[in-house]
Amino acid sequence: MALTNWMGAFGRAQALDLSNDLERGYESALLIQSIELEHYNDRPVRPELDLRIPRSAQAQLLRRFRAALEVCRQSVQTLQTHRGELAGQEIRQFQLIESVVARYAASRDPLPAISRSPEVLPRSLIGVVDQVRRQLDPEAEANVVAGFRRRRDSTLVSLRILLLLILVPVLVQQISRTYVFSPLVDRFAPDNAFLTYPKPKLEEKAVEKLRLFQAEIEFDALLNGNPLPSRDELQKQLASKAQSLKDEADLESTHAIKNVLADLGGLAGFVCVCLFGRRDLQVLRGFLDELVYGLSDSAKAFGIILFTDIFVGFHSPEGWTVLLDGVAHHLGLPAQENFIMLFIATFPVVLATVFKYWIFRYLNRVSPSSVATLHNMNGGG
Repeated sequence: MALTNWMGAFGRAQALDLSNDLERGYESALLIQSIELEHYNDRPVRPELDLRIPRSAQAQLLRRFRAALEVCRQSVQTLQTHRGELAGQEIRQFQLIESVVARYAASRDPLPAISRSPEVLPRSLIGVVDQVRRQLDPEAEANVVAGFRRRRDSTLVSLRILLLLILVPVLVQQISRTYVFSPLVDRFAPDNAFLTYPKPKLEEKAVEKLRLFQAEIEFDALLNGNPLPSRDELQKQLASKAQSLKDEADLESTHAIKNVLADLGGLAGFVCVCLFGRRDLQVLRGFLDELVYGLSDSAKAFGIILFTDIFVGFHSPEGWTVLLDGVAHHLGLPAQENFIMLFIATFPVVLATVFKYWIFRYLNRVSPSSVATLHNMNGGG
């Protein structure tokens, strides 16, 4: 039993290594493609050319290119023996890495040509032939089983780290607030003024409640046909109500301090999960990439339109207003209308700009058909 558990742990570790190598190689290949597109007019990188950028920036750019190319070569060497275990999006990622490495295969001696030489056969036809060859391979069944186990382990690791990223901060926030920060704040709040700092918003609410309480007393007296309370009786009732309102305001004031401290505890828990699960986060990123890019073009376009309409659409200001009011109330801060309007006028615009830049730089190269579908679903606008 122990030997079986040890072998299973070894297999999961090997699956994580393969996923990490594929992810690192894929990111490096995308980096090289972005360098080609930005600085070399979508042609191979030529170190002897002088770009229209400072020499120090060009030297740094070439260092990044060489480092990314070396990572791609290492990924190809590592994953070549496990090629039969790849499937779906992983195959496409590995083919992209191979195409980048093949483009610079002879770059250590002569420099690559200024333009890419045409291929003898279409790449899609070569892919079909390669797929048939892999299916006829005697070890195809073993490779398929090994690939299934690796993808299963990657899925389990991704779900585990995703649950930890959600549950650990929430549990730490709730437990620390209930059993740690609440007793401490309640104990030291009467002796420390900064724990119950005055809030004009709470004072305004207390005054409004006191005014409403006085009106209720007079209304009940007139409704029941009783004489109005004397000045001394009314002052006594108002003083008692004012004291209860003050205690209620002080308690609500301490809630903000408890929320801030508990949120910091939850943030610390989230950071700890990220630090101790860095390898699992890489697997999660690859899993999400395969999940998202495995969708159809229409599904991708639908998700993009849904996201943009919610956060940067014409009806999003109401949602941002509710969200900011809730955050301000949670932290015990007054909801400033001017700040909210300024935030709504700037942040969604910045978010929309970043999103469009991501579509142009990344999605347009990885899935151009999704961009075309998105353009058609938006009415060509």
